[in-house]
Amino acid sequence: MATQRFGTTHFTFQTGEGFESKFMLSGEMRALVAAQTAELAGKMVKAAPRGPHRTTDAYSIKKNIHPYVEQVGDEWVGYIVIEENDRARHAMLQERGYRDPSGRRHRGRFYLKGVLEKERLD
Repeated sequence: MATQRFGTTHFTFQTGEGFESKFMLSGEMRALVAAQTAELAGKMVKAAPRGPHRTTDAYSIKKNIHPYVEQVGDEWVGYIVIEENDRARHAMLQERGYRDPSGRRHRGRFYLKGVLEKERLD
């Protein structure tokens, strides 16, 4: 039997046809994706280490986590950019750990991984 798009038997979801693709590109969907992305970025900012900045806080990790939303194909996608500023502290070194010039190992804090694991759907 042939597959029917609308009906009670053999339903298939094809995003290139019908109302689904129009809904995925709607302003309401963009607002929903932007809200979810901003909420996740806010949780990452809250979990990020502040750092010892004596003169200015402009280069701290907390000031360099930004959410963005853009259209990719037929849907809206949210991104979180960390360290857009090249003079900022190295967020990924703080995340995974590093060795200083004298050779001592500094363990990672895994603050980004922790936020993502809390937001994971099982």
